[in-house]
Amino acid sequence: MVDNWYWAAANDAVAGDRFVIANGQDELWRRVRAEIAGDERCAWNAVHRGKATADLSDILDLMFTVAPTYRVSHNRFVIEMAQIPAFASFLRNARADLGNYVSNSVFPGELIAVEPYSADATRKLGVAVSRTLGIDADWFDY
Repeated sequence: MVDNWYWAAANDAVAGDRFVIANGQDELWRRVRAEIAGDERCAWNAVHRGKATADLSDILDLMFTVAPTYRVSHNRFVIEMAQIPAFASFLRNARADLGNYVSNSVFPGELIAVEPYSADATRKLGVAVSRTLGIDADWFDY
């Protein structure tokens, strides 16, 4: 099996469940037409650009960048990512029960809004990474 994963999300409004991944572009575009937009208008990209196989760092990258940007449903994101062997193995061997990886808010009536971009938060994150790794803070733009 070729490991050639791609993601796509609706970009005309909140994506919600209109998010798919697929192994190979032919399958991606079939799913996009069926589940996102018949005219193929969407945001999309490779899951693991330049690497032979997708790993957990790729899933984390998408979780922190794609999912909040396009407002992808948490459950949809997790279920789609479970198609990638590295994430499926993570879930199979996880310390917690599977139910902990789907939406299970203790406060279901309280939604937490995604925070707007902040240059100050970006700077603080860069400084925290630099401190943790013991490197100069000249590797990121702030």
